[in-house]
Amino acid sequence: EEDARVVVMAGFVGNSLDSATADFLTEGGRAVILFSRNISSAEQVAELTSDIACAAGEHIIVAIDQEPGRVDRLDAIGIPAPPLDTDREQFELLTAHMARDMAELGINLNLAPIADVAQGENPVLEGRNAGPNPDAVIERALAFMTGLRAGGVGSTAKHFPGHGLSRVDPHREVTLIDAGLTELEETHFPPFRAAIGAGVDAVMVGHPIYDAIDDNSPASLSPEVLRMLRQDFGFDGVAMTDGLSMAALRKIRTIEQIAVEAIVAGQDLLIADRPSDVPRIVATLVAAVDSGEVARERLGEAAQRVRHLAGHLQPVECAA
Repeated sequence: EEDARVVVMAGFVGNSLDSATADFLTEGGRAVILFSRNISSAEQVAELTSDIACAAGEHIIVAIDQEPGRVDRLDAIGIPAPPLDTDREQFELLTAHMARDMAELGINLNLAPIADVAQGENPVLEGRNAGPNPDAVIERALAFMTGLRAGGVGSTAKHFPGHGLSRVDPHREVTLIDAGLTELEETHFPPFRAAIGAGVDAVMVGHPIYDAIDDNSPASLSPEVLRMLRQDFGFDGVAMTDGLSMAALRKIRTIEQIAVEAIVAGQDLLIADRPSDVPRIVATLVAAVDSGEVARERLGEAAQRVRHLAGHLQPVECAA
């Protein structure tokens, strides 16, 4: 049961730690995600992450989406992400400054950089990525990772294997990508290979269905996509889903199906951005192990990767 909690990154509502999330952490949870709904001031965030660390009692992952562009959760409290069009040296320096501020607030994992290469109109990436050139995306992603590392914050390359050809928003619709493997390999895979080669801490797998890889499952639930990430790309760190509340999944699967399929496919960490999903996912995984639907070893492997990452990231201090 503890392993089932370890593989869930829990979202919650409010500017203080609620009792359900505190219990989740006390009973073994190792990861939480902060959204704008959790942020009102720097002092409040620091107090919140301290309470999270106190509840966990040991190493914990406190994650956030803090990207250059329109997904910038901390800008409202005076911690902006650097503009994408800044020259590289300044971009790294500004990112390092941002990361130091994040670390001081008790945030130790950034769900960034964007490693997607946007091709044409793209509702997912508009205002978020470095454009249609893979080399430009690589340059920005690696500079962002370097700055994060200098400031004491971990990095996450997203959204594997590439959201660049998405024509609908996965928050609202099932997303299909029909590009061939050659196009994916030449244009969309290189930034992920570069980020993995540079030591990115985690890789977030997106929810589109890629016809050329697995036309039966969203990438986040696809054994073939996860096999590609592990074997072809050589990544042995934490693989995580994008948010599980998105319509790209919920229109075709229940949360129980999503939880089981994600772990069986090879995911290590499931982003439960909808708080009510957290206990359902934990209960589902416990039952799935008991029934044999999920191998105990697979859940244990996923939990071990999450624990290793939590121990590797900068500690979040409990001020109590």
